[in-house]
Amino acid sequence: MKKLFIKALLLTAVLAAALLVQACGNGDDEQAAGGGNSIILYSNAITDGRGDWIQERAREELGIEIDFVDMGGVGLANRLIEERYNPIGDVVFGLNQLLWANLINNDVLEPYTPSWASEVPAHLNHRDGYFHAVALMANLLIYDTEQFSPAEAPTDWLELWNEERFHGRHAFSQALTGSTTHMILSGIFTRFMDPNGTLGISDEGWANIQGKYSTGVNLLGEDLFATIALPDNDVAMGQMWHTGKPVRAIQHNVASAFVEPAIGVPFSVEGVGLIRGANNPEAAQRFIDWFGSAETMQAFGIEFNYLPANPNALDGLPEDILVIANLRHQAIDWDYIAPRMDSWLEHIYLTYMQ
Repeated sequence: MKKLFIKALLLTAVLAAALLVQACGNGDDEQAAGGGNSIILYSNAITDGRGDWIQERAREELGIEIDFVDMGGVGLANRLIEERYNPIGDVVFGLNQLLWANLINNDVLEPYTPSWASEVPAHLNHRDGYFHAVALMANLLIYDTEQFSPAEAPTDWLELWNEERFHGRHAFSQALTGSTTHMILSGIFTRFMDPNGTLGISDEGWANIQGKYSTGVNLLGEDLFATIALPDNDVAMGQMWHTGKPVRAIQHNVASAFVEPAIGVPFSVEGVGLIRGANNPEAAQRFIDWFGSAETMQAFGIEFNYLPANPNALDGLPEDILVIANLRHQAIDWDYIAPRMDSWLEHIYLTYMQ
């Protein structure tokens, strides 16, 4: 089983390499090498038109051309670690606290303090300047309001598997490589930390993880909202990042709401960081100073329903984003969670998905 898990990870790396070649082949040779006024931006946060917006604005306002390496957060981080002795990229945008910690521990990033760094709450930025927060992403438990009224809906993740009425009604993703999945699992694991327990988690914690997967419905790669919309389907709830919710609700004609657990919501810190050994550090630093500024992030937030980390960028944002801004943040012990997450994911895969 463990060999199968390792093979799956190797396959992910091979696919990531193929995507990298494709992404870097979009520009001319000078751009692909990061020369002149061009940079290569690694990101897991440029879907739904965000990458096009960044390209056009950076070209107009900075005179910088951008090529992207676009892939999921885990694949992106793994690729950067593989390239750390021969870096191709210049800047990283997106990720979450777990993945930033992984890059820092593997010497992928160069400390750089942007001009706007002091405007962002200090606890969101890395204390040694390896990354700085530009946006916050709420990782939500959403539900179909046509199947569950607010009075009937769960109030916390743990209810999904501890209350029989929700069994078979909540979905999970079999893929354990997604940023949202990592954040949701972090929010569960942080409640059951036990240095003397199996892999640092109490027996009660592993019983909850088992319940999550044994009473849930495997999406098998399908979109949550598309699954909810199927007429003969029992799935009514599952995980979703907050910017993905309105787009998919409209696309699949699903009326949805989200749960506000008393313990709080796991928030991803989407940041921006300078890659160590960047081919074009001067243009990379100019891009970072521009992109994370209050003015740019305010425009970005309005355009894409994003929640800027900079409080000075909140003016004029849509009401639904301000609702997200006021949600309670779940306190998560990242110093405990980050170094153990890989072993927990492997344990989940081998124990609960076979």
